[in-house]
Formats: sequence, C-alpha cells, structure tokens
Amino acid sequence: MKKKSSLRRFLTNVYAFAFFNKLMLLSPVYAVFMQEHGVSDMALSVLFIILSVGTFMTQIPVTWITNRLGQKNAMILGQVLKAIAFVLWLLWPTFWGFAIGMFLWGVQTAFINVAFEAMIYDELRARRHHDIYARVLGGRYNVQAAAAALSAFGSLLMFAGYGWITLASIVALGLSVLYLSRIDLRSGRVVGRRRVRKNNFIKLFRAGVHICMRTPCIFLMLVLTLLVSNICYLDDYLSPIGLEIGLPVAFVGIVQFFLLGCSVLGQTFAYRFQKIPDWILYLAICIAGGSYVLFSVFYSVAGLGWLGIAYVLFAGIFVLLYARFQDFLPQSYRSVILSLYSIGDNVIYVGTCLLIGLGGTLGSWRYSVLILGAILVGIGIWALLGIGDRCSIRNNPNAAALRPTRPIGDDIV
Repeated sequence: MKKKSSLRRFLTNVYAFAFFNKLMLLSPVYAVFMQEHGVSDMALSVLFIILSVGTFMTQIPVTWITNRLGQKNAMILGQVLKAIAFVLWLLWPTFWGFAIGMFLWGVQTAFINVAFEAMIYDELRARRHHDIYARVLGGRYNVQAAAAALSAFGSLLMFAGYGWITLASIVALGLSVLYLSRIDLRSGRVVGRRRVRKNNFIKLFRAGVHICMRTPCIFLMLVLTLLVSNICYLDDYLSPIGLEIGLPVAFVGIVQFFLLGCSVLGQTFAYRFQKIPDWILYLAICIAGGSYVLFSVFYSVAGLGWLGIAYVLFAGIFVLLYARFQDFLPQSYRSVILSLYSIGDNVIYVGTCLLIGLGGTLGSWRYSVLILGAILVGIGIWALLGIGDRCSIRNNPNAAALRPTRPIGDDIV
C-alpha cells in the first residue's frame, strides 16, 4: 500500500508538471504580438527557426549540464529560462528581443527533451514499475493535450492586454516548478557525471547514417515520416492565419482549439487503420495535401473545414507512418536511429519555416498553405510510385504487426 501511495504521488506530480508546462495562455497570441511590433512574415519564420536551432544546437551542453545538476534541477533551470523569455518579449518587443527569447525557449525545450523522459523512466524503474512506462506516457500526452486546449482560449483574455496574459503564463510556469520540486527522486540525486563529447555525437550520427544506407526501407520510411510530419506543420502560424481569414484577435485561439481537436481525433482512431495497404496510406497523403490546397482556395472561416479534414488525416497518417518506421528498426540500433530522426526533424522544420515565410512575403499566408499543400501532394505521389509496396509490413522481418504510437513532438511543439 505504501509503495502504491508513493507511486501515485510521483505520477500526480509528473502529470501536474506536464500540464502546467504546456499551459501557455500566450500560445494563440504571441505571434500576433510579434507582428504588431514590426516583425514581418519572413522574420516570424526566422524566429521559429531560432527556436528550433536553440533546441538542436544546445543538446550536447544541455546534456552535460543535466549530468552535473541532476534531472530535476536541470528542468527547473529550463523553466526559469522560459520565464525570462516571456518577460523579455514584453520588456523589449523588438526582433532581437523576440529572437533571444525564442532561443531561450529552445534551450528550455532541450532540457525537457534530455531530462524529463529519462527521469520518468528512471524513477519508474527505481520503483520497480517500469512495466507501466507506456501507460504513463499515454497519460502524460493526454494531460498535455488538455493543457494545450485550454491555452487556445488565451486569446479571450486580450481585453486585459498582453501583460496580464504573459503574467498568467509565467504563473503557470511557476506552478510547474512547484510540482516539479515535489517529485521525490529515488534513482539518484545526480546522474553520473560522465562527459558528453562532440566526437560521441558524431559517431552516433555516422552509425545511424550507415544503418539507414544499408537498409533502404528504414531510410525511406524515415524520410517519408519526417517530410509528412514537418511539411504539414502549420501550428505556429495559426494565429496570423486566423487574423487573415477575418477572425478578431480575441478569437484566433478558436482556430488552434478546433484543429487540436481534429488532430486528437485522427490520432485516437488511427490504430483502426493500422493494417491498411500502403498505397491507401500514400494516397491519403495526396488527399490531405489536396485539402491544404482547397483551404488556400476557400481562404475563409468556412474554409477551415478543409484544413480540419487535413489535420485529421495528417494526424492519423503520421501515427501509422511512425509505427511502420519503428517496426523496421532493429532493437539494438533503435536509439541511434531515433537520434538521427531527431536531427532530421529539426532540419526539415527549418526548411518548412522558410517555405512558409516565402509564401507570406508573396502577400498572404494562403500562398504558404498552397505551397505546402502542393509539396505534400507531390510527396504522396512519390510514395505511391517510388516506394509502393517495397516497405510493406509483410516484407518486414522485424515486426509481426503495426503498433499505433504518438507523434514525436511535442515541438513541436
């Protein structure tokens, strides 16, 4: 009974931290705030790229800091950096103020990526409950989805001004630190103080590339999954898009809330289609890309229905693609190739931001959506013709059946 009570307290604090870390009332309005202070469409894309670069480029030093400070202290440091970013945006609302804040937010994301997942697994193992790790992750994802849905209503607080919305977001960060500090660690106060050298990272990268080159289906599924997951990603631009289609700034969060619901719908029922033939899955990419194109044509509030259809499809498609990709990975090399996947995820996201920014410079975000939709249709056609059934699960010796899983990202996002 005592052991169960300890586990329950641990999980309660983990879920509470995940909720308040994701509860960001600034989410639906910060891009609008930046553009109101002179940030152009392309500059906004550059800022999102800086966030991604901040996450990617600081992975090694953040890992070193985490090993020195311990997982919990490293995450607290990350939360402080994120709070500083929010304050900086309010006190220095210029491109460079926003850029520094985005970089700090990227560093905070790196701390979460390095420390949080490891802490959950290590603590469950220390409590001899590592067998429920997958279930705990599922619960955490649901809690984060609920927080993201509530964050979408942050735009309704616009009557109070950006200052109060920023303060509310910082209070949420403070509550996340409070629950984080309440977590009782049993796996060790400080992770082993081993050095993380650049040559280790390079060796991992080379090993992942070598394995992918020797196994065409791993490479093809990795590339296809990365392209689909990143090129369809519009989440960071939904607020400016909402303004362009005629929504008042106070209601732009409705777009995020609606599309989040569409994504949850797609992810929830994706497992029902896990055994569909590959050609249907690739055709669905074309259809979802076509829905992006149709939204750009009927660029209005009513046209959001086309974007909703695309979000449902892409959420389900990603779950199925990522499951297929995971099923092709040899167990002994899984972590190495997933590290390579993480690198590719950031690189392609940067390219997507540049494409979206290019469309915005043409005069409207609708051109960005049109460009992405056309590319996605092309990716679907390439998958139909270039991959076909070469990477069908029937030809995969490593997997007996597809497993539904959740998108990575929670870069995203």
